[in-house]
Amino acid sequence: MMTALSFLNSKKGSVLLEIAVAIAILAIVSGAMIRKNMIVNKAVKTQVTKSNIDIVVVALASFVANNKRLPRPASDMNGTEGQSGAISGYIPYKALGLSEKFAKDGYLQPLIYIAEPSLTENMRCIYDEDFLEDCFCKEVLNPSITVKDSTAIDIVAFAIDVKNHKNNVENCNKVLLVPTEHTVFFSRDIFLMKYLQHFSCFRERERSFSSRNVSDDENF
Repeated sequence: MMTALSFLNSKKGSVLLEIAVAIAILAIVSGAMIRKNMIVNKAVKTQVTKSNIDIVVVALASFVANNKRLPRPASDMNGTEGQSGAISGYIPYKALGLSEKFAKDGYLQPLIYIAEPSLTENMRCIYDEDFLEDCFCKEVLNPSITVKDSTAIDIVAFAIDVKNHKNNVENCNKVLLVPTEHTVFFSRDIFLMKYLQHFSCFRERERSFSSRNVSDDENF
């Protein structure tokens, strides 16, 4: 016959078991909710990153249309253009007329801006009659940016990437671009085709566009 003491011990053990089961279920549910929130949070930050990069690209097109060249990368996060010849740095958001928030990714880390130095200078072209086009469309004999495993035909004009990018800067004047899921880069031809169709050099190159796929020169 079960004594009162053994009954109490049995009931206590049953209660402890129920508590343990409840804690286990709560842990599973909480873990699932945390994972779900992490996935949603990452998706939101990824979307913010993509949106900010899109805004910067449009601002770059406007800058080229007005200044006949690409802006130079900023040396820090002050938003102004850096020194002549710079190939990699931060978004010169002040020169682009943007707020600082657009120069950062979804994690509030600064975006990296890589530009072909030959296309950021216009002093050689400023007195030419064809100043409007020649500066951005001039021949580049020794491009500074190459893209790993890319089949791009024309030179890479610029790239925008997140801070922890894997791009290799060699001797401060060459970049091997290793695209990630957040990397956006444009060849000059594709940039002209998408944003600068009023440039006469676009019309000269237009025939070559018809036989090419945009995705061959652009990576998102």
